Amino acid sequence: MPAQLAIHGGQPSAFRISPTAMAMVVAAHVGVALLLTVSRTLPITPPRPPLMVEVITAKAPTPPAPKAPDITPPKPKPVAKQERVTRAQDVPVLAAKPMAQEPVANEAKTLPPAPLPPIQTPPAPAQAAPAAHAVPVPAATPLPPKFDADYLDNPKPVYPPISRREREQGKVLLRVHVEASGAAGKVELGTSSGYERLDKAALAAVSRWRFVPARQGSEAVAAWVTVPIIFSLKD
Repeated sequence: MPAQLAIHGGQPSAFRISPTAMAMVVAAHVGVALLLTVSRTLPITPPRPPLMVEVITAKAPTPPAPKAPDITPPKPKPVAKQERVTRAQDVPVLAAKPMAQEPVANEAKTLPPAPLPPIQTPPAPAQAAPAAHAVPVPAATPLPPKFDADYLDNPKPVYPPISRREREQGKVLLRVHVEASGAAGKVELGTSSGYERLDKAALAAVSRWRFVPARQGSEAVAAWVTVPIIFSLKD
């Protein structure tokens, strides 16, 4: 309700505001204050940019352009010219008689060429027969010495009496170097019988033996030979 201004005697009287107007003014101020307060406390959200949507439409493949029809007119076929066939008149042909050729008096007679004399080639030199390769004749295998020939009369080793009483027996192998003369040059003990007395008895006997010397062809040579000596109580 608007305020009323009372004028008395040409001068304005005291300014009066009605309570209703005052309440409305106060309410308006309070509302403005609340709006300012809320606007300060609430965050200001910036406006979002508008979403752009682009619709891509697939283009349909353009069909190939149809070929233009061939409108070239066909070439006219050449018209065969009618040729007039004229038959030759049958003219009788007289057969001509062959004329005999007269022999030419001055015709040169061709004679065959005379044969050339044969070319004599010198005989090839006789090749010398290849010399036969000399085959080396292998040397004759030497024959080993012999000690068991009957005519040698080599005595048997003496069996030691003590060895008999002790029941000692065994086999002795001796290596003998036989000279070209047939004598025992060197006697060595190859394999022992296990008893010294038997070994010594064998060495003493064989060192006095005679041998048939080894031979290479017709020549006597020195060589080694193994002589076994057996001591047995059954003998």
